[in-house]
Amino acid sequence: MEDTKKTKQQQTEPAQKRERNKTEHETNPFIDSMTLINKSYVYEFASETYCRDHGRTRKEVVGNSVAQVWGETSFKFIKKHLDQCFSGNVVRYENWLEFPGEEPKFYRVTYSPYFNPAGYVTHAVVASEDITDFKREEESLEKSDPGFRAILKNMHYGVFTFDPEGRFTFVNDVIVKRSGYPREWYAGKNLFDVVRPQERDAVREHFQATLRGEQVAPYEFSFLKAADEIAWAHISTTPIREGGQIVGVLGVMLDITKRVQSEHALIESEEKYRRLFEESRDAIFITDNEGRLTDVNRSFLKLFGYENDEIDGLRAIDTYVSRDECIKYMKEVEEEGFVEDFAAKLKKKDGTVMECLLNGTPLRGADGKIRGYQGIARQQLR
Repeated sequence: MEDTKKTKQQQTEPAQKRERNKTEHETNPFIDSMTLINKSYVYEFASETYCRDHGRTRKEVVGNSVAQVWGETSFKFIKKHLDQCFSGNVVRYENWLEFPGEEPKFYRVTYSPYFNPAGYVTHAVVASEDITDFKREEESLEKSDPGFRAILKNMHYGVFTFDPEGRFTFVNDVIVKRSGYPREWYAGKNLFDVVRPQERDAVREHFQATLRGEQVAPYEFSFLKAADEIAWAHISTTPIREGGQIVGVLGVMLDITKRVQSEHALIESEEKYRRLFEESRDAIFITDNEGRLTDVNRSFLKLFGYENDEIDGLRAIDTYVSRDECIKYMKEVEEEGFVEDFAAKLKKKDGTVMECLLNGTPLRGADGKIRGYQGIARQQLR
């Protein structure tokens, strides 16, 4: 895939407009704030939510390098995570980040490698969430005295406290609303009454580590709501101390159900597309903008007599009897936007000539430029 050309970074929108936009759209799910970065560290896609949250237009992000958008200092920090992702690893972190012209913000970020059909990582899918308010509330809790319960009751995030046995000693209104259980239900109940059985050991391990006074990283788990619905939570815990002794645990929870459901839906969608691609009786092929085959299905391999490992480096033009026909086909795809029933003579690996009909469409990047071609080849049987 050809690297997106870099353009000069534009000026950001005024801070007041940025804050206004954030308030108007603060309920958008986490998965909406996404970008796609190629191995040259250039943005090839940025969602509307991502651009809006950072006060930038798509034009100011897409086509620019990470360093151009966020500055060299921030790029050095981001690059090490991108490099891990390009190595095939999912990377998650939370950290304060400083961007040019903006106040420092606390982000939860996930880098997911995007593998092409050949198994190579070509991009990083980056999902980010501004949790600055969440972090500041959490920090304020750690500095609060025992008289903080009136404040906790009205916080935006779910807050609860436990005794050393894991029994609930306090839940705020957010917990009651999100869980569906009435407040009185929590009397005498413990954390493990809501955690799903398959996750209890992991949650218990985190809980006990907090009781020992260890620094426990935020973690995620699923739980059952009152209506037997499964929900997911991101939780941070800290020990409650009195007179130097740990007497309980304070937890701050963020409901991430929408994010997890969106991630699952995305995976299912990709799997469905791949299944349809592989099971199609039509010979389907995808090329880059220079005509090199980047993906083919089983029907293509069967029709042309190739093995899967022989496709790497093969050009579409190599399957044509006449190079002029290939050039004409690509020209029509570019000019018309599609080609239907284009007659061409193609050849198998062993040189056998076939009369075929081709359908094709261009594949365009976020900047509208052609990044490759997708087509279907059908042999005409006499």
